[in-house]
Amino acid sequence: GFDMFKVTVSLTELGLEKYEDVIRVVFAFMQLLQSKRPQKWFQDELQRVSEIEYKFLEKSESVNLASNLANTMQNRYLEPQWVLSDGMLLNEFDEELVEWVQGFLVPDNFRIVLAARELDVDFDLTEKYYGVSYRVDDIPDALMQELRGELRFDELSLPEPNLFIPDNLEVKGQKTLADPTAEPTLLRLAEGLELWFKQDDRFFLPRGEVRINIENPRAYESPLSSIFSQLFVLVLKDSLSEITYDAQVAGLWFDIHESVDGFNISVDGFNDKLPQLLRILLTTIKNYKVDDTQFEVYSREVRKKLDNARHAEPYNHVQTNTHYLNYATVWRYSDKLSAFSLVSKPRLQKFIDLLFEQTRIQMIVMGNFAEQDALDMTDMVIDVLGSKPLPDYARQWSRALLHNPGSYVHYDTMPEDANVNSSIDMSIYTGLTQNDWERVVLDLTHIIIQEPFFDQLRTKEQLGYITYSSDRKYSDGYMTLRLLVQSEANPAYVSQRISHFVRGFRKRLVDMTQEEFERYANSLKVKREEKLKNLYGETSRYWTHVCSGYYLFDKIDRDLANLAIVGKDDIVAFWDKYINPATAQSLTTLTAAIWSTKLVQPSDEDLAKYPEISIALHGCLLRDGVSEPTLEAVDAFVRSLAPGDTEDEALARMVKALCQPGEDAEKSAKAVEKISEPASYVRTALSMAIEQTPRDQCNGDLVRPPVVTNGKANEPAVGGAKSSLKNIGVIKTPDGAWVFREASTFKATLCQSGAPIPTRPLVPKYK
Repeated sequence: GFDMFKVTVSLTELGLEKYEDVIRVVFAFMQLLQSKRPQKWFQDELQRVSEIEYKFLEKSESVNLASNLANTMQNRYLEPQWVLSDGMLLNEFDEELVEWVQGFLVPDNFRIVLAARELDVDFDLTEKYYGVSYRVDDIPDALMQELRGELRFDELSLPEPNLFIPDNLEVKGQKTLADPTAEPTLLRLAEGLELWFKQDDRFFLPRGEVRINIENPRAYESPLSSIFSQLFVLVLKDSLSEITYDAQVAGLWFDIHESVDGFNISVDGFNDKLPQLLRILLTTIKNYKVDDTQFEVYSREVRKKLDNARHAEPYNHVQTNTHYLNYATVWRYSDKLSAFSLVSKPRLQKFIDLLFEQTRIQMIVMGNFAEQDALDMTDMVIDVLGSKPLPDYARQWSRALLHNPGSYVHYDTMPEDANVNSSIDMSIYTGLTQNDWERVVLDLTHIIIQEPFFDQLRTKEQLGYITYSSDRKYSDGYMTLRLLVQSEANPAYVSQRISHFVRGFRKRLVDMTQEEFERYANSLKVKREEKLKNLYGETSRYWTHVCSGYYLFDKIDRDLANLAIVGKDDIVAFWDKYINPATAQSLTTLTAAIWSTKLVQPSDEDLAKYPEISIALHGCLLRDGVSEPTLEAVDAFVRSLAPGDTEDEALARMVKALCQPGEDAEKSAKAVEKISEPASYVRTALSMAIEQTPRDQCNGDLVRPPVVTNGKANEPAVGGAKSSLKNIGVIKTPDGAWVFREASTFKATLCQSGAPIPTRPLVPKYK
């Protein structure tokens, strides 16, 4: 066989323009490498690291291990004793072999693949399977002559000895018969500081995890601030890449990212040299000065990402809108684009200089450390950052928005014209997140509903490839059952199909056998009882509870206790209390809908005048080629339906009333044939229209069921808070729903949740 030595370089726009200079640098390093004999000390370092990594390897998913081993054994024969360590342990040093391989790294033995989204060249070839245009050129003679000559760049050098390779691999914890400690210990709690610690008593490996949340309200106080935070993280990671390369080779990893309340830093790996890496990270963060080139490169990258956000799939857009309408402080890509003209290098530098004047440090230290190690690292963090404490009253909490009972629909339009898909994201609000009992009942309800929802709307009705359900728990707010579909059908129709599924699902819950219920409950129990596989998973679990502000370290025990006593009747009662439209006294739904520009979207006047089922049926008729009827005509036909009508009778009458042959008789005939198919959307919409037409038989007028809010019929009122929504452009539909297009205006009317209340007293071990 054979293999290829590949060097991949991600280029900026300037780098693409000067790609030949990049190639010169690559070959200059090849020459530098070949000018020295193979360095045994370097392989000794790598061999030492590989031995440590292999000896103290953490557990992974068994299915992944089995798959990787099968792949290894299929590719080539290995003696059994080398199968597990293949690709991890290095063999003995072979200087002649290394020199032989290096001999292939020459200009006469390479090719260049230059790829970009846009290239200002003419292509004369097309790839067979994917239709990608390309061309093949000879490498310019002038460049080849330079590469064959001597190349020298003073900035290039071979690696120095790696100072991050661990020396001390002693495990500090002692194995005992006792169970692992169930939660970390709060070591310090003061204004501007919170330190949690847990020594490893589960895995007994020389590894550590440190996570730090540097809280500062400046980081996300405005769209401009959020851009600066994003830019700061990008240029910082770029600056740290060279410094931290040796650390990564030695089994140490770090990450930094921006958040709503500041910046999150995580460092993990072998614990011996972890504090040194943490000090380097913090020192760089504190003293960072913006480089001209970095600013130009990454500000252009951020701008490009924001510009490209409009090209996201519809289901991404509705999820973003749902998130925006459930949290008090969220900046959309459009908000950031509006502020981007204010981005400049001096403003970014000023933002960074003021960022750490006042902070709150939230920190957890876990793994192969002693208490004093955690205390020392905390002191080091405080000393390096040099910040004054951020008072509790100045903290920026991520607050959930509290929606009022009722049905609310946000209409949006796809920002680009090419996509034929639309999407619906429907949230049905249930109990409060901190309610232990209802949290478990919602988890179990979602497990029960997810497969039938997918089967009905995706498999049977073929509404759209992207169809799924989920549950969402908003911090110190409400929990929701979310139902999402991306489809080429109009959103009004998709919304009707989701609502129809919800209305009919109670019967499935009631008819569910005890054996089926126990199978669902057991699947949730197995998930909750899943054992931690590594230190990363354990740290992530505890860190989530610390950052939430609830400190619910015994959440799994609480969930299992409730799961042991929950029954099928509890699921039905929960469904009736929150989700069943016929019984939920304070039914609250939020539907985020985004319409493809290819569809005819109802106007504000249409929404105020016509029920959703009429809009849905009209959209289905247009989709199937029936272009003659107006929405007014479709609604008039819907109003003519009687509860006893059959689907076939209604279809025949509708064809006669709305599908008269136009100028193109053949086209009209095909449209009628299509809507008459057994599984057509038009048939389904008709069936739903018949279901929804209770009638006053005396005068033939539709009697729309009133929307129930807090147990009272929410009839149109002259005054009151809800009717006042019309003053900000919110539309009351005949179905009783409130439709709005401007999310920020509607969002401003909602109340916010309070800060989370800890589930336990926070008493530090040390003052």
